[in-house]
Amino acid sequence: MVAGESDPALPLAVDMDGTIIYSDTTIHAVKWIILHRPWYLFLLPFWEFWPGRPSWKRHLATRVPYDPSELHYHEPFLDWLREQKKSGREIILVTASDVIPARAVAAHLGDLFDDVIATDGGPNLAGRNKATALDARYGKGKYAYAGNSHADLKVWPHTGEIIVVNPSRGVLNKLGKEPDMLFK
Repeated sequence: MVAGESDPALPLAVDMDGTIIYSDTTIHAVKWIILHRPWYLFLLPFWEFWPGRPSWKRHLATRVPYDPSELHYHEPFLDWLREQKKSGREIILVTASDVIPARAVAAHLGDLFDDVIATDGGPNLAGRNKATALDARYGKGKYAYAGNSHADLKVWPHTGEIIVVNPSRGVLNKLGKEPDMLFK
């Protein structure tokens, strides 16, 4: 289901996990480790807490082979994104996932994305950090953002357009207003 209208003049930033793909690449990586390299399970807590989440994501990204064709994509949303791209709209992939799987997914989807912004050794690019990065690039209120999660509730107040994809009831309730577009 698609409801609402979008402003093609605004650049469009799109989240990855739970938005263009139904799963989470970090969870995918942990499952892969459990099945194929279970001895790494003992290292996961150390990677997570020392020196922090971005380092943990990088450890996973460099040890897990990412095959983007194995992921389950939100095809109706991707079709809409392709139409937006055909109309000339700038579209970037912006995710808290590590840059390695983010670039793999972007490459798998062809020329859909103009750029990829992802966690790359610095701060975890979620919530306020994602909003700060997008505000620095476009200016507050001068971009659209498509996301799905509670972390995205910290990004949407900074946007000129709210696009919600596959939200939980809790996310919609906490949003506090109708999104400009809604994909279920």
